Amino acid sequence: MTDVADRVKDILAEECEADRAALSDDARLEDVGISSVDMVQVMFAIEEEFGISIGENDMSLDIETVGEVTAAIQRLVAAAG
Repeated sequence: MTDVADRVKDILAEECEADRAALSDDARLEDVGISSVDMVQVMFAIEEEFGISIGENDMSLDIETVGEVTAAIQRLVAAAG
């Protein structure tokens, strides 16, 4: 699943114009300049990239780190696959 994690980080960097090198699993989204508004666009890009649908319960509002985002997407990709 590291491929999924790498692709999610690439999407975060591209969509949010964030420094890809700063997107470690323990990096807080707000600390790397990713807002909740940015995450809406990120979710659309992730849905398109992986061919999945992200429901409102799939990505909780308490997600704070890059690792939490990637873990949520890995679960969705595994469930869809």
